[in-house]
Amino acid sequence: MDISTEVKEYQVLGHNFRLQESGEDEIVSATEIVEYVDTIASNIRQKAPSISNSQLAALVALELAKEKLSLEKEYKQEITDVMSLSDNALRLIEESLPKTH
Repeated sequence: MDISTEVKEYQVLGHNFRLQESGEDEIVSATEIVEYVDTIASNIRQKAPSISNSQLAALVALELAKEKLSLEKEYKQEITDVMSLSDNALRLIEESLPKTH
């Protein structure tokens, strides 16, 4: 069986899931994803040990959504900043070149 079709079983928040391991072209593997979710869940559980699994799942989802949206906003701002810098650099280069008529 090739790694792109390998299916593994994972337990996440008390539920069993069969997930296909990522292929070579994937950036993140199923194992990494499950470990990341488990880490977030453990951090939340330490702060609120009596929380139910459904409440924990909702808080994990909210934390992941917050991270995703924050990264998207940061990425968009970085792209805007890079474009502005490149426009300024191009303008400076054009201004410093001798004018030819």
